Amino acid sequence: MMAEFCNQCAAELGFPSDFVGVTSEEAWAAGRPAVVLCEGCGPIQVDPQGNCVSENCEGRHRLEEPL
Repeated sequence: MMAEFCNQCAAELGFPSDFVGVTSEEAWAAGRPAVVLCEGCGPIQVDPQGNCVSENCEGRHRLEEPL
């Protein structure tokens, strides 16, 4: 089994994201992001582009967003 990474972790490691498209545009618009297990972040929610959007991300990616 291969490890899977969100966009932020994948970029840090030089890999493509594994979670692009996991959350559909329809689900995202309805406020229902997919829950996935990122090897760098732990259990997180991702947007349609595969970005970690979880406030409790172990990789602290949510803190990168502008205030």
